[in-house]
Amino acid sequence: MSDDVMFHATNKLLGSEIALKSTGASMRQITRQFILWYGLFETFVFTGNIFGWTALHYMLRQEGIYEHVCEPQFHNDTSLNANVTNVPSYNLKGYRMCESQDSILNLAYTIGSFCMGSTSFVWGFLLDKWGLRNVRLIINGLITSGCILLSLTIKETSFLLFPSLILMCVAGVPLRLANMQIADLFPEQRSTVITLYSGAFSASASVFVFIKYGFDAGLPWEWACFLLVVLRKEKEVSSVAPCVWGTYTYIGDEPPYHRTTTIEKKEVKGKSMQAATSEKEKREEIPLRRSLLSVSFLLHQYWFCWILLYTIIYVGTLHLWAERTTTDRSEDAFFSEIYGIFQISGIFLAPIGGIFMDWSIRRVSKSENLDPSDHMLKVLRSCFWPMFLTTLLEVVAQVCKFFNLRSAIYVSIVSVTLLRAFFISIGTAYLRIRFPAEHFNRLLGIMSTCSAMFCLFQFPLFLWESSSRQNVLYVNIFDSVCLAIAMIQPLLLVATPIQRYFLKEKSSS
Repeated sequence: MSDDVMFHATNKLLGSEIALKSTGASMRQITRQFILWYGLFETFVFTGNIFGWTALHYMLRQEGIYEHVCEPQFHNDTSLNANVTNVPSYNLKGYRMCESQDSILNLAYTIGSFCMGSTSFVWGFLLDKWGLRNVRLIINGLITSGCILLSLTIKETSFLLFPSLILMCVAGVPLRLANMQIADLFPEQRSTVITLYSGAFSASASVFVFIKYGFDAGLPWEWACFLLVVLRKEKEVSSVAPCVWGTYTYIGDEPPYHRTTTIEKKEVKGKSMQAATSEKEKREEIPLRRSLLSVSFLLHQYWFCWILLYTIIYVGTLHLWAERTTTDRSEDAFFSEIYGIFQISGIFLAPIGGIFMDWSIRRVSKSENLDPSDHMLKVLRSCFWPMFLTTLLEVVAQVCKFFNLRSAIYVSIVSVTLLRAFFISIGTAYLRIRFPAEHFNRLLGIMSTCSAMFCLFQFPLFLWESSSRQNVLYVNIFDSVCLAIAMIQPLLLVATPIQRYFLKEKSSS
């Protein structure tokens, strides 16, 4: 789920900005700073660690998870009248290669990634209905259970991998949503805090890399994963837990902090309630289907879905690419470490995409003596460079995948790191600019859910690439064609006649 939808959901829960400022001002500065950094650390550790799959995949194979599917099987060859043994293949360094094991592990990764995004819209309704305290208790239970099951996942209990990843991924998004509310403790730096937490989500992919360091140093797998359980239990009694927020009477669980008639009157600043209601009803007269079925939204939906799918494909197949590039087992593991470490930079890179987008829009917004249609056209065209450069990062990564070179892997890691940091904030900002404001939350929820379902294609693409070396070329060509279609979205932004037609259609509707 993106930062903006979390922010809007937050406002629904906490009430008006005036009430938040007055309450937040009464909280001691040191307490707010403690909550900020503690919540940031919680977001970093638990919200997006599934994207550190390359390191986790390495440890799972080392521990022999689902290795039983690779065990030698005997069958009778009637032509030779002898028993023949099918044994798993090994590379030149004795590194065991097992397609069946890789397929099962990748299926777990695909299902986890799907669960992370597909339930995004559900948690917003649950927060509104049950309150923050109850939802956070559910989150704590899900994450703790998932971490415990992961620490118990050994060779003999390989089946626990699926429920552990599902529980951890299902709870990752609502935890991020809940922690985004900390931004309202800092009204003047709210955007900065939101982008900081977005960066922590991106950097969360490095968590399993740090665990892998301990694992390689001799720390048993069970204890390496149990560290997550210890950290989770600590967070339940931390200052970002709902019980302590309740102590400060800042975030409540009951309807008083939901939108009320009094709050609505404050928000319209002196306007009558009848006028505000009439204005709201007037805005809602625009049907959602006008935006949902428009060419602009469908193209943007595909652009967002494909880039998200590509980042997941990249993580899921990085070890396959490394195995084609080198036969050195230690170097194969090194690539996964480099990828995870680079994700830490997401904390600093994530705000850049939003800042670039806002700067582009502010630059054209200073234009004077323009009628509304020309002004909107310039605003839309200002989105071109942020979206085009973001898509170009995927082009660089995709070109690199055609070459089995170490340097190509390093360049692709840098490109994908920047891509993950930028595309969510830029894709969300475009929705806010292009479509009616009253459609934003629903369009964003639909886009997030559709992109999660789109991510299920990662598994068949993985099977296709892993089946043989000859198929790798065809997979890369297929990915390039899909990327070329996605490039249509930013390129159309500079096609003035087409954009004028879309704007004319929008105004007439």
